[in-house]
Amino acid sequence: MGASKERLDALLEVLHRELPGFSLRYKDEDRLQRLIGRLVWPFNRHYMTVYTTVMLGRVYLPSRIFAEALGPDATYILLRHEAVHLRDARRFPVLFQLSYVLCLPVGFTMRAVWEWRGYVETLRAHHEVFGDVPEALLDAIAERFTGPDYLYMAVGRERIRRKLEAVRRLILPAA
Repeated sequence: MGASKERLDALLEVLHRELPGFSLRYKDEDRLQRLIGRLVWPFNRHYMTVYTTVMLGRVYLPSRIFAEALGPDATYILLRHEAVHLRDARRFPVLFQLSYVLCLPVGFTMRAVWEWRGYVETLRAHHEVFGDVPEALLDAIAERFTGPDYLYMAVGRERIRRKLEAVRRLILPAA
């Protein structure tokens, strides 16, 4: 077994132990997720094919094919992000769920706070696995915050980008 798979298995073991009811599911096999996919289609055409969702202690990946294609490193990074959401949902159950249901674009939404916490963990995990935090990753995250897929949950792409760069400086060892 490779180090990547061992790291992923260790994370899954921690999540199962720490979060009773934790499981991985697939959106394309879940009736509610398919309904949500239809409802968000006008502004997020990637909900069912690209994005992972946390709901009621479960992590919903787009499909089994998607999950297999990720590989252990990307799955590890993804689950580190989603673990932040699982913990936030456990700590603030009503507020967390409502902030995603009532996702009106209002500058910097509560949903943006949850996602910020998740993406900071994404940057940490990416550095842990690959030893870097590339520009392209910062750009992709900034687009998610300020673009249609997350319903414009934050305004000011450059402001978000600067905040991400500040996080990267904290993560990367001094050169």
